[in-house]
Amino acid sequence: MWRHTVLACTLVSGILTGRASAETPILFPFVEGDTQFAVRRAAEGAADRLARHACRGLFDHFTNPSGQRLSTVLAAKGKSPAEAFGLLRFADESAAPQCRTGHTLAFTHVGSPLIRVCGLQFRDRFAWDRRTAEVILIHEFLHALGLGENPPTSSEITKQVAARCAQ
Repeated sequence: MWRHTVLACTLVSGILTGRASAETPILFPFVEGDTQFAVRRAAEGAADRLARHACRGLFDHFTNPSGQRLSTVLAAKGKSPAEAFGLLRFADESAAPQCRTGHTLAFTHVGSPLIRVCGLQFRDRFAWDRRTAEVILIHEFLHALGLGENPPTSSEITKQVAARCAQ
């Protein structure tokens, strides 16, 4: 119950101060309140990581299918990584086939601003290892910016995100 109170205070604070961008990610309705809380906090942590100088090299490392660096994609949008991350939307897709294995925490389609979260798995990982939950959201953000997969493998993407953004 305390988490719901904290979440409500966070939302009201964001509304009253006019800060509703990267600090207050947009979440579509989640079935389970603790899951929504975990996704919101992980998204806020990921946005904080993306604002760090060390993390910015990540966007020079990866390219979209046309060979354009993701840093160039961001520059064309006129957004910093944290600002562009703040435009993402998050939805609980616990019933999706990708979530049935129990190993996937989140997924998206290349170029889509909608990050689909495997709710209960994500909530449990966040409770156990917040850093990894934040890294996974940054991983999905790269796909939203246009990064494909295979190559690079999912594991290679996550390793780069962790190495550059998880300090």
